[in-house]
Amino acid sequence: MAKAINKKVAQKTRKKQERSEMIARSVAFGLFAFFMLAFAYWQLHGWLINPATLPVKVVRIDGELKYLQKAELENAVAGVVSGGFFNIDLKSVMNKAHELPWVEEVSVKRIWPDTVVMEIREREAIARWGDKHLVTGSGEIFLPNELLPEGLPVLIGMDDRSVEVVELFKREKPRFARLGLKIATLHVNKRGAWSIAFDNGLHIAIGRMDIKNRLRRLADNFVAISQRGNPEYIDLRYRYGIAVSWKKSKGAV
Repeated sequence: MAKAINKKVAQKTRKKQERSEMIARSVAFGLFAFFMLAFAYWQLHGWLINPATLPVKVVRIDGELKYLQKAELENAVAGVVSGGFFNIDLKSVMNKAHELPWVEEVSVKRIWPDTVVMEIREREAIARWGDKHLVTGSGEIFLPNELLPEGLPVLIGMDDRSVEVVELFKREKPRFARLGLKIATLHVNKRGAWSIAFDNGLHIAIGRMDIKNRLRRLADNFVAISQRGNPEYIDLRYRYGIAVSWKKSKGAV
């Protein structure tokens, strides 16, 4: 009986040793496989990020461009697209393109095997801002590198009021266009007083208060004013009336 017990103990011990050896072999194989895969990944990664591997040969620019030149964009990003297809920093390409004043939005993507595509949306200037700058429909002021576009109205004011000035311009432009008037200059001075000059030479003094209602009152009465003569200057800074200076004679309504 003692021999039988010793035999069972020996069998259990042998099985435990076999399991331990199998586990050890499995762990060793797993570690070996892990290190081999890591080495292969490191080798592949090094090959892929090498600029000589699949170098970028083409920079394609998509989008409707009116003021931007493709050569200008290509030169702007030349320093950051000189790497390989896999290691090119797309964010750096976007940032370089954004440095150009006419660029509103840009997206960048790779196209296999050697092309980078930039999708460009140009800023749309609705007016000049002062003497040298332009302003967009959202009130963003920017300074173009080249000459200003011709034929744009001029908006004048403090830079921190650009959104307010643009909103008033966009609201009043169609109202006066229906009366045959085109805004040439819209100005708000440091004291907050507003004025408008139209392309026919007519000047409007609006004042600092109740701007919207004063301009509505002018629009409602402009046909009647025009029927009496050719107005040169209209002063809206009255509570109940409008003062008009005529090109040939003067009067008030």
